[in-house]
Amino acid sequence: MEREGKVQFLRHHQGSVRGVAFCPRDRYLFCSGAYDGKVNLYSAQKGDLLHTYNITTLSLARNINAVRFTSDGCRILATTTARRLAIIDVESGEQLGSYDSCAFNGRDRTGLAADPTNPSIALCCTVNGKGVTVFDLRMPLPLDFINDLHGNIIRDLTFLHDSWPWCKGQSAFLSVSVDGTAKVTTLDGKTLQTVDCGSCLHSAAPTPEIYGSMADDGFYSLIMLGGDSISAYVPEVGIQELLQEHGEAPVWKISSLVLFEYFHLNQ
Repeated sequence: MEREGKVQFLRHHQGSVRGVAFCPRDRYLFCSGAYDGKVNLYSAQKGDLLHTYNITTLSLARNINAVRFTSDGCRILATTTARRLAIIDVESGEQLGSYDSCAFNGRDRTGLAADPTNPSIALCCTVNGKGVTVFDLRMPLPLDFINDLHGNIIRDLTFLHDSWPWCKGQSAFLSVSVDGTAKVTTLDGKTLQTVDCGSCLHSAAPTPEIYGSMADDGFYSLIMLGGDSISAYVPEVGIQELLQEHGEAPVWKISSLVLFEYFHLNQ
């Protein structure tokens, strides 16, 4: 924000905020979704509220638990505790469509991901939270259900670049769960890699570059995992770090910015 050195609190929701996401096409544009049935759109440059979108007026579907932009920045995806994935047009605020009986219905943090290379492909957790629903947003029904991928609730989903060694040029995603495992899975449900961290996981962030492209500069591609502790997983090597500087408080979100700081401080 332009107000350098000051923290600005944006109090535009009437319920607890469950998800925040930045637009991949505009570094200053971000949205939030909350337990008031609204998705808000903001400018991070000045902290202004630009638009408010009401997902629904039905009380059963008011609670939003995750939001994401599609990779073209034109649509916002929002999951609700009524098992619904809603699609919102950023410019008009119109709800373009929705999918019912396909999204996690719990109040806790849930996984939602948009393919960074294809604006039509998206993922969310299934109704019981243990599997993944795959969407082609051009289709009227979900593309597929990957049931019971984990033994407990999935907290985070993210797509992996196809250069990662397990992917071998095919589309795949990373999921992390309360059961302490992280899994790399293809869109048709084939598990390519499983990492057992031994403790509860809430968030995952792979380094964003093409796999191995910065090795000559001393930066190694890895996956940061956050939960009861923070760990760094390096393919073909394993868990390399186990950090607990946050004490007993769990880590709920790790981002690529955190990875940059981690790399910088450990050179």
